[in-house]
Amino acid sequence: MCYFFVKFVARTNQNNKYMKTKLLGKIALFASVSFLALEASAQDAGKNVKQKITDERGKPSLIVFNEKSTYKSSDSQKAFTEQLGLKVNSNFSKTKSETDKLGFSHDKFQLYHEGIKVEFSTYTLHSKSGKLQSMSGDFYSLDKVNTQPVLSKEQAFGRALKKIGAKKYLWDSAEDATAMNYQKPTGELVLLPMLDGPTSKLKDNNLRLAYKFDIYASLPLSRGDVYIDAVTGEVLLYNAIIKHLGEYSNGSHATSAETSKGKASTVAFVAANAATRYSGTQSIQTTLSGSSYILSDATRGLGVQTYNSARTATYPTTNFTDVDNNWTATEFNNTNKDNGALDAHWGAEKTYDYFSTKHGRNSYDNAGAKIKSYVHYNLIAAGYPDNNNAFWNGSVMTYGDGIGTGGFDILTALDVAGHEIGHAVCSNTANLTYLNESGAMNEGFSDIWGACIEFSAAPTKSTWLIGEDIERRTGHLSLRSMSNPNAEGQPDTYKGTYWYTGTADSGGVHTNSGVLNHWFYILSIGKSGTNDIGSAYNVTGITIANAEKIAYRLESVYLTASSTYANARTYGIQSAVDLFGAGSAEVIATTNAFYAVGVGAAYAGSADTIAPSTPAGLAASGTTSTTTNLSWTASTDNVAVTGYNVYQGATLKATVTGTTYVVSGLTAATAYTFSVKAKDAAGNLSAASNVVNVTTSGTTVTYCVSKGSNATSEYIDYVGLGGIANTSGANAGYGNFTALTGNVPYGSNTILFSAGFSGSAYTEYWKIWIDYNKNGVFETAEQIVSGSSSSSANLTATFTVPTTALAGATRMRVSMKYNAAQTACETFSYGEVEDYTVNIGGAAIAGFNTSFAGDLGNENNIFDYTMSPNPANEFLNVKMADNRSASFRVINYLGQQVESGKISENAINVSKLGAGIYLLEVNDGQKRMTKKFIKK
Repeated sequence: MCYFFVKFVARTNQNNKYMKTKLLGKIALFASVSFLALEASAQDAGKNVKQKITDERGKPSLIVFNEKSTYKSSDSQKAFTEQLGLKVNSNFSKTKSETDKLGFSHDKFQLYHEGIKVEFSTYTLHSKSGKLQSMSGDFYSLDKVNTQPVLSKEQAFGRALKKIGAKKYLWDSAEDATAMNYQKPTGELVLLPMLDGPTSKLKDNNLRLAYKFDIYASLPLSRGDVYIDAVTGEVLLYNAIIKHLGEYSNGSHATSAETSKGKASTVAFVAANAATRYSGTQSIQTTLSGSSYILSDATRGLGVQTYNSARTATYPTTNFTDVDNNWTATEFNNTNKDNGALDAHWGAEKTYDYFSTKHGRNSYDNAGAKIKSYVHYNLIAAGYPDNNNAFWNGSVMTYGDGIGTGGFDILTALDVAGHEIGHAVCSNTANLTYLNESGAMNEGFSDIWGACIEFSAAPTKSTWLIGEDIERRTGHLSLRSMSNPNAEGQPDTYKGTYWYTGTADSGGVHTNSGVLNHWFYILSIGKSGTNDIGSAYNVTGITIANAEKIAYRLESVYLTASSTYANARTYGIQSAVDLFGAGSAEVIATTNAFYAVGVGAAYAGSADTIAPSTPAGLAASGTTSTTTNLSWTASTDNVAVTGYNVYQGATLKATVTGTTYVVSGLTAATAYTFSVKAKDAAGNLSAASNVVNVTTSGTTVTYCVSKGSNATSEYIDYVGLGGIANTSGANAGYGNFTALTGNVPYGSNTILFSAGFSGSAYTEYWKIWIDYNKNGVFETAEQIVSGSSSSSANLTATFTVPTTALAGATRMRVSMKYNAAQTACETFSYGEVEDYTVNIGGAAIAGFNTSFAGDLGNENNIFDYTMSPNPANEFLNVKMADNRSASFRVINYLGQQVESGKISENAINVSKLGAGIYLLEVNDGQKRMTKKFIKK
């Protein structure tokens, strides 16, 4: 506009000195007004700001606006220009918009310069009720940046392939590439911020023009983004996409070839019970496909499906199948470890449920993405030394079988599934670069989600140990420990003991993740002590329920690809402010938990050091087998009491604002102690209240009725197990012997039992159950004995009590039915049922001798006899295998009976028979067995 005025005046007033002077005055005035307007705009922009936090490059990483701010949610470009100084040749382009449970809208923008994406540079605007509340992210100055490549994409791609040096790439297999939704990369031109040497800091003025290629190598296996300098051809960065469970070190029916392709038959989605390898019997969702059920769940998002790689390094559509949808240990707990697939499927379902229920997230991409898991993947065939790993490959979950002793069992445990799918969540939220501190936090968040998912779905497991179910190495309890990272060689303090400064493992991402892990543990549980850099701390835990909200908001809303631990502290505190309010106990705990692990200063928002008074009169009432009601008298404080910490023993159970709390999830017939402490906004804790002792009542469980209607001819006459040695007669079809208790330790046990007959022996079917989970139902997975026999001798069977069985007293049912297999809740014609009590986890008691007992098995192996000599001349000696009473017939080859009688100690006289071949038929009254003999 100034240019227009000058030209206009110059043409019309060339010889008019007065007019020219006057116009120059106007021009000067216009310029002055324009300058003042810009200055006023900058001042107004500054007036909008309540808080501004800068990163190590001096760029704003978080800007919080005050209540008088004039920014609306639609003022994105204005905010970028005024707050970041965005130049005209650069722009932010919106990539994603989401609204959270708090009513905040989060608009994420990607920075471009002259049309080229600036890698890792994103900024998010956070709005509520149409007003911009804050903005956060990474921004780079873009002065004197080269945007003209020298190399072509093809030349750069050749350099990238040379860097990887693989024998085979995923694009070589069209089927596998399609399964991964992957295509051979064509390359993307980007501006890449470079790390400043050993300090691992991103420099503001050091951006390189580069080609980016997503290269998936299948032999040896790797996948990552390779950045090639578009001018020099230098390899600038490798950002791994495949995320492993840990830094790599050597530390049938079930495998049906039926695939999901070509199925045109009826499909039905049904619930099923699955005897998992690590978590007992769990409910899963399956699909009826044709005549078989497969591990495919269509009820969660776009699906959860588990495939069988069948020990190949490929991704086929081969399903695990079951004919009756009862996925039992008998079928799947085999040498092939197929029950691990049940863990993988259940773990993926529980991971989906966790993010949906706790955080309102629809699968890992928040758009319902199908979660695919591949079990029995052969890492050796993919170029690895062994199968001791699991990983997220950017598209699917992949599980190795492990090596067992000296390494890991099949890597499909619940927290492993949560960990790996957690990497997919990270890729779709913060997308933390897999290098140095950002990579360590990428790993740390996956451990956090693994722990939270385990706590949500299986709270009796060891929440703070990662991979404890699969650990088979001597001297290790788990792969990592969040409560004590040092125990597995990880740092619990930023740049403290065990902090890794090398380049291996992408800069120690699986090592330095211990700092974030321990931060989350301290935030949840609380802890006091002195860290590795000499800082004394005392943090009051806020429970997992509140800590997981802060961690999720930190990752999904605030962190960016190149964030550091310092950024995590800034954004973690802001997340707590968003969720719980400034100055809240949660904000204080978040700040002090970061201080405890060596990141930033302690909370300084309050000078209050006076603790509240001690809660008084703690009492328990209304105690049941699983709950009790606690109440106490309110405390006072010099400022205000903000809440109460309820402790179960020494463990923080909950934080509440009132003076009552209902404790749930307790175990029946178990003693507990509880206490309460008051707290204020500064985090000061009172002394503990009086301790109240509570013993829960025994569980009242009603079992189904099962009995024989007629026990006159056959009945149970002996049961021996763990101190039980019960001899009984007929009990009218049912004997209640629950007053007798036998100890059954975890692991191998042997039970002894026998049938009594009033006359002839009959074939009896035996089944025995132990209610391991104490739910009053005898489930298929709880059956410990199954077989038949017509022997009256003592029978023996060996069974294994799983570690998932609940400790303490529970019901055992012994059932004997004539001539057919029974169920646990059946009333049948002939036979008997007896119930007993067993003490799971009790010390072994040698209550009987099994040396004279026979194994329960197939009746055909028990009902047998021998005859000698054969050929016979005068006498044929016949002996029954179990000494039962029986009759015999000798039949010639014309089918004529030529001799008969009773089997006894006397031999059969065959001297009168003519030479030839005969049949000897033995009959015990219910079945016959025939053998040939020769008469000389």
